[in-house]
Amino acid sequence: MVSRNTNIIDYQEEKVNILENSLAKKNKVLEYLPLKQKKSSFLVKLSQELIELEDPEDIFDFLISAVNKLFPDFTFVSLYEFNKKNHSLELIHSLKKKDMAIKEKQGCEIERWMMRQNSSILIEDIRKDFRFDSSQIDGFLQRKSLSFLASPLSVGEDFFGIIRIESEKANFFSYDDLRSLSNICDLGAVVFERANLIKRVQELAITDSLTSLPLRNYFIEKTKAEFNRARDGSTSVGLVMFDIDDFKKINDTHGHMVGDLVLKKFAKILKSIEEDPRSAVCRYGGEEFMILVADTNREEVSKIAENIRKKASNSTVSYRRNKVNFTISGGLAIYPDGGKSLDQIFSFVDRMMYQAKKEGKNRICPSL
Repeated sequence: MVSRNTNIIDYQEEKVNILENSLAKKNKVLEYLPLKQKKSSFLVKLSQELIELEDPEDIFDFLISAVNKLFPDFTFVSLYEFNKKNHSLELIHSLKKKDMAIKEKQGCEIERWMMRQNSSILIEDIRKDFRFDSSQIDGFLQRKSLSFLASPLSVGEDFFGIIRIESEKANFFSYDDLRSLSNICDLGAVVFERANLIKRVQELAITDSLTSLPLRNYFIEKTKAEFNRARDGSTSVGLVMFDIDDFKKINDTHGHMVGDLVLKKFAKILKSIEEDPRSAVCRYGGEEFMILVADTNREEVSKIAENIRKKASNSTVSYRRNKVNFTISGGLAIYPDGGKSLDQIFSFVDRMMYQAKKEGKNRICPSL
């Protein structure tokens, strides 16, 4: 009888334990639901704000800010942009809890793994992860980070960058965190791709398809802005109009394909001065080109124009074993000396260019 009662008690205690465990699990779910709802609301709000952005820099700034809000207890956050030309990463944003030097400007083995896999990654403890050697990971060596969470910014095979988050605590991130970061990065990549397409369309609208130089209208607007800035007399703006000498003869003698090569060759020479932020260039029309140099003086603009003339006269275009040389003539003007309005300045450089033609070509007028 005692044995039977004991079995009944054990059975009842087992049922109680099962019910208590079930209740404990449900309580955990109930505790987690508000957090999940809060995170879901945050992601919805984030997506609504993100899709409004069109500038790539704004998109990157927004993404790093969103990660900061979603993972406030991080040790370190890094955002790398992918450079398609040299197939490498460049650190463009970072957040850190401590003042520390950052060595991995182009990422580390974690980023290189992600570039090969084009996949998100969760590292619970870098010391125990067979995929990586912790002694080669700067995040572990410098910042004592143990947990890593990272996701690519990519759309299909198009790769734009990587966001990586670190923590000094092992097993700090969950797979739910990984899904959240992946969602942010996926949406960011789509918006970034759209921004690049918009930018490309805008560039095509103002760019000459043959020479890849800006077209006349864009150049004129930039010139107007520089002239307005110089109206107080504190600075000068230089303009030079170039024309390829005997261009019709080049086309008639060697063909239009060679003529196009000459135009592209001269455009390449002009592009070399675009590295100066004060400068702008354009294909003004046909075989005519213009450059603008802001915050300058007559002597400096004359030297720039003369240097361009010399480079053109020393250059050669090769086509079917034929070598074609060409020269240029140029007209120079300084605002406000050459005229008080934009029309007067443009008229002046045009007259000076034709004066250079009359004087024998392959020269800049007026010369120093």
